Amino acid sequence: MDTHNSIESVKFPSTLRVANIPAKHFLQVNLNAAGKRELIGLEGRFLDVVSQALHCSLELVAPEHSEIGRKEPGGNWTGIIGLVQRGKADLAMNFLAITEERLTAVDFSTTYTVDGTTFVIRRPGPLPQSLAYLYPFELRLWASFAFMMFLMPLLFLLLTNTKSSYFSLILQLFGTLVNQDSSIKDNSIRSKMLLMSWIVFSYVISLSYSAVLLSFLSVPLYRQPVRNFRELSNAVRKNELKAFVISGSIIEHFLQHSQQEHLRLLGDNIKEQRRYTLLDDLNELIANDRFAFLGPRVALKVLFGSDESKIISEDSLVSWNIALAVHKGFCCKTSLNVVISRMKSAGLFEKFVMDESYSTLLQSLAKLSHSGDTMQLSIKDIFGVIFLLILGYVLSFLTLLGEILYNWKCLSFNSASKY
Repeated sequence: MDTHNSIESVKFPSTLRVANIPAKHFLQVNLNAAGKRELIGLEGRFLDVVSQALHCSLELVAPEHSEIGRKEPGGNWTGIIGLVQRGKADLAMNFLAITEERLTAVDFSTTYTVDGTTFVIRRPGPLPQSLAYLYPFELRLWASFAFMMFLMPLLFLLLTNTKSSYFSLILQLFGTLVNQDSSIKDNSIRSKMLLMSWIVFSYVISLSYSAVLLSFLSVPLYRQPVRNFRELSNAVRKNELKAFVISGSIIEHFLQHSQQEHLRLLGDNIKEQRRYTLLDDLNELIANDRFAFLGPRVALKVLFGSDESKIISEDSLVSWNIALAVHKGFCCKTSLNVVISRMKSAGLFEKFVMDESYSTLLQSLAKLSHSGDTMQLSIKDIFGVIFLLILGYVLSFLTLLGEILYNWKCLSFNSASKY
């Protein structure tokens, strides 16, 4: 029997009640030019195709507290899962993952996509340019360099016949780092070998420092972002970040029952602090660089894929089969599954994802400033260099003052000794 004819022969309900949490870019009701109601957004267009294929209208039902659904102690469910369970909706669509626990309350349609769970954060701000001269080397390298600065003069004193003092050797060796000629007066082979090794060392260090410093000054250097769930859990534990999920999301349950301790800590923190939000509030939420949101990768790419101020982690918590939740007593599951299978084979859901992603890209481009102002250096940008210059002047003046006082004291002592 032809599948298309079998669908038409089934007496399908004239109206489908669909539970969903409306959100921009996912499901919204709009009036077209003819004044007719139409569904827009990723899930809205998907449901619209389903309704046209099954020749029925759609009635949207929203949960009372805008949550996906969680199981209560009595066995009843809240949110859109609860609406389907109680028969107040025939279907539910909101990136619903198929889980054993949900299957006790509702059935699921054919899977229309597979999606992973990840998180998004605001890109950390740039590091202060006033301290840019410290960024080219890591702290360990600076410490190693300082150790070498104090070790080499000691080697010169122990292995050569130089008459210079320890502090004088430090100044002379430091001078080679800033392209000054060496003034160490010792022609022995050991002295030349030590000096040659130091010159090579200082040459490589100075060139490396200059090259990296120029790159840092040309391109802003940003703080290291949180890259995976382990780092996210550590940041939440230290109160550096606050993690949020959609209320009733399966992510919270998965985290709390994970075998990995850092994931359990993350899930417990979300539950104890009640870190819940809605998709429509995400832009305002992620505008704070101390907040992170855990959700479906597809949804996050639609919302933030074109936003350079946001970072979507490459790490995936788990992958889920995504489908429509269906009331257990629904009459026409087979017809619904046939339509969804055809849409999946045609790649319609992926097309809708690309369309919405392109829409958010255009919106983000429209917000960009097209100002032709020339970027100028400010005092703030070179504050570190100016501070070092002033510090050098102060130290030089204090040294000069000390020498004057020392010479004056010596002259006074010599004059007094004559009498």
